[in-house]
Amino acid sequence: MISFFIQHYEWSEWQQLSMRWVEDYIDHKLREGKAAITINWDLIYFRGLCQVLVEEGFDVPQSILKLKELDTPRRLPRPLSEGQVRRLERCIQTVITEAKTNPKRVLAVRDLACFYLLWHCVLRISEVCHLKLNDIDMEAPILFIRNSKERKNRIAYMSDPASLVVQQHRAIRSFQDSAYLFTTQRGVMHPRSLQRRLAHYRKLSGVPVTAQRLRHTFASQMLTAGMPVTSLQRLLGHEHLDTTMLYAEVADPLLRQDYYQGISSLDSIPEKSPIHELGLSHQDIL
Repeated sequence: MISFFIQHYEWSEWQQLSMRWVEDYIDHKLREGKAAITINWDLIYFRGLCQVLVEEGFDVPQSILKLKELDTPRRLPRPLSEGQVRRLERCIQTVITEAKTNPKRVLAVRDLACFYLLWHCVLRISEVCHLKLNDIDMEAPILFIRNSKERKNRIAYMSDPASLVVQQHRAIRSFQDSAYLFTTQRGVMHPRSLQRRLAHYRKLSGVPVTAQRLRHTFASQMLTAGMPVTSLQRLLGHEHLDTTMLYAEVADPLLRQDYYQGISSLDSIPEKSPIHELGLSHQDIL
């Protein structure tokens, strides 16, 4: 920002600073294609520098000290499609069945257990890594999640596939004496280690999977299936309903139904349309 001000306004004294200069800088960065959150960090650091300068006795305009960040757009969840998540599931299962050695099979079973905990149980990646054996009730079957992101405890439910694979992992895992469900030679499995395993399956399956996208996928699937938003909020461990409502904007079965019902009156292709002359089918167009 300082370089920009010097270059465009021949800046030499702190009291020369103007909010118009800042606005021009913001406009310049937006034209370069910079994201609002990136520009905000420039503004935050520059405002912090000016506050220090004021404490040191420099004459900085008060308007600069009240500099506000840009509004940042809410990022909508990006769930995987049903076909993508099923392809990923089959990929991990295939790795298990085709494993040439027992260590590779044990690792793949662990990966499948993590996959179901991230997807079916909507655990965060750190919650999967720090899951303890005494936090698992296989009879219920439920998981006790302690000190989650919001520093609250909550209960997560286990699907039949998740419960079965977790039991299989417990029976064959390498470190039977560990209090944690997932353990490596270096101790408790680190989130980065699990991220690397997801990246491995992303390459094998061609599915752009991340732990967060599996969470998004489950939330969208549950809303599509008719789960109330308030129930999903509790399941995801969201403190604020507004956070859960982001998923409702992506997966809104009623809106989808209304759209296709309404568009049906506009969706027909006239018999003499140039599209027919091209000899294209509906699938070709898609």
